[in-house]
Amino acid sequence: MTLYPTKPPPDPLAAATHPDPYPYYRELARAQPFHRDAMLMLWVAAGPDEVAAVLSHPACRVRPPGQPVPPPLAQSPAGTLFARLIRMNDGPGHAPLKVVLQRQLATLDLNDVRAAASAWARVLAVTHDHGATANRWSSALPVIAIAGLLGFTATDDEATAGRMATQIASFAAAMSPLAGPAEIAAGIEAAAALQAQPLRADTPWTQALREQARTAGVDAAAIAANLLGLMVQSCEATAGLIGNTLLRLARDAAAADDLQATVAGVLRTDPPIHNTRRFMAEDAYVCGVPLRRGDGILVLLAAAAASEGRPASVSANAPVNAPVSAPVSASVSASVYGPPNSGERAWTFGHGAHRCPGDALAATLAEATVAALLARGIEPAALAKAYRYRPSLNARIPHFL
Repeated sequence: MTLYPTKPPPDPLAAATHPDPYPYYRELARAQPFHRDAMLMLWVAAGPDEVAAVLSHPACRVRPPGQPVPPPLAQSPAGTLFARLIRMNDGPGHAPLKVVLQRQLATLDLNDVRAAASAWARVLAVTHDHGATANRWSSALPVIAIAGLLGFTATDDEATAGRMATQIASFAAAMSPLAGPAEIAAGIEAAAALQAQPLRADTPWTQALREQARTAGVDAAAIAANLLGLMVQSCEATAGLIGNTLLRLARDAAAADDLQATVAGVLRTDPPIHNTRRFMAEDAYVCGVPLRRGDGILVLLAAAAASEGRPASVSANAPVNAPVSAPVSASVSASVYGPPNSGERAWTFGHGAHRCPGDALAATLAEATVAALLARGIEPAALAKAYRYRPSLNARIPHFL
């Protein structure tokens, strides 16, 4: 049986896998919207204003200064792949690639996404162990479905498609700070295999992508790497969304009558990605506080979502009264945009320059996967009797036992 401890999480990193972290998040957002956690040695942004301020601040970067790739992955195929991901890079050099990908992803027909997921669901096996089936489908089905639509030839048959899904999962695991030597070695091997996967040149979607890339001066390797990166996000974030939706259905079976609305609700109330990080590229004021180059900031997306308040357009990066010797960013008085209202982007997909462009894609894949599991006889109430969350510092992914 799953246990439900009443104690709050010991720290913001532990909150992602706590049975019910949302009262803790709401209190943090209310009482300590931006503060220093001495134990974690990180600044923590919890309030909606503060989360938006950090994610839109030009001095807050996705990687620590002088460390473009996690040291365990450096000088390996995994490091090469990691370094090409636009979500792991800042600066104008990646702007053309980002525009190309965002524009082309927007042309994916969500009905085609549903159809691809449904077609693969008819092929994937359902075993007597429904927990294991749900776990496998949650991680593999979104990756396999989207891989074919993005043009990877590895989805020509079930065996190669399953192998690609496993490789994506291995690379994703190697990027985690919790990864051990075995996971890192597997991730490096997987990254080498993934970068050797060819993209089709015979579909209208891939032809348009290649043409836009050529026009923008973006090389094919960068495009392929970021399509793989999109599948990595599908492997983790969409798996969490699927699992959390199944748990929602365990509490309210009638919610299956409108899966699209249910998935949208889960994105707001029990999101799959709870935090991200930023690192100071220079001394600057953030949320009125002087920070130094190299400082790390834990950005609690889930706390912003859980907060009942809505931020106004304020200068949350404006310095407080006393000046400091640290230079101030040129944009400290920039407006801060509030969190999404109903029908807009959920906090779990981020905010600002690095917001994930695949929000509708993730929701559609989750909806289609849950629908397929239900159609194959998987019962959410039975799954919810025994589960835990996968070890993670930022993702909330149920693992059914």
